[in-house]
Amino acid sequence: MRKTVLVLALALVACGPTPRSLTVAEAERLALVRFANYTTGVSAFTASVPSPGGKLLLDGRVDFVNHRGNADMRTDGRDDEFSKGLLQWNLGRVAFAVAPSADWQVRELQERGAELDGALRLLVNLGADRPENAQLLLQSSARWLRSDKVGDTAVDVFEGPKQQNAAEARVRYWLDSDGKLRRLEAKLGNSEELAVFDFTGSGGTVQVILPLAS
Repeated sequence: MRKTVLVLALALVACGPTPRSLTVAEAERLALVRFANYTTGVSAFTASVPSPGGKLLLDGRVDFVNHRGNADMRTDGRDDEFSKGLLQWNLGRVAFAVAPSADWQVRELQERGAELDGALRLLVNLGADRPENAQLLLQSSARWLRSDKVGDTAVDVFEGPKQQNAAEARVRYWLDSDGKLRRLEAKLGNSEELAVFDFTGSGGTVQVILPLAS
């Protein structure tokens, strides 16, 4: 009998909490995420983005008001000339240079199939000058997943509503008790592995090294 109870207890622990629909308070909290980012202005971040050429590691800043960012990028496990460099981007274009003194290569952000482009677009779209509609979130597929921690900070993990854009088919928001976004997870492009973005505090001005306007 004792063995049976132990097996059942272990099974319950393994299963973890059951995802559920949002409460009204949780919908209101989730609705404020982009507006809270906009109020913050600029945030430092680190990211791990899976890609066919290897996991891309970013360390940079994102401007939620002007929808632009810059970052140092390197490819995990590689040390060749083209495995690292500098990035800057906005809503429509991205520029890459292998060194500060190198020529910048500018191109349009791809809509589908590119994990890095999806990550960059997602980042600069995380700010809005007004809250979302909490009632629509209540009626959507958004869910509470579980309680967790980012470092020593307690958070709730929410899955946002499914988007028509396959590049953002699954986005998870890790929010602290004040509604601040501490971490974001997203399924991007064709990768089954989630990209992970950690927001590490307010940052300085995102400088534009090269004009990105069309």
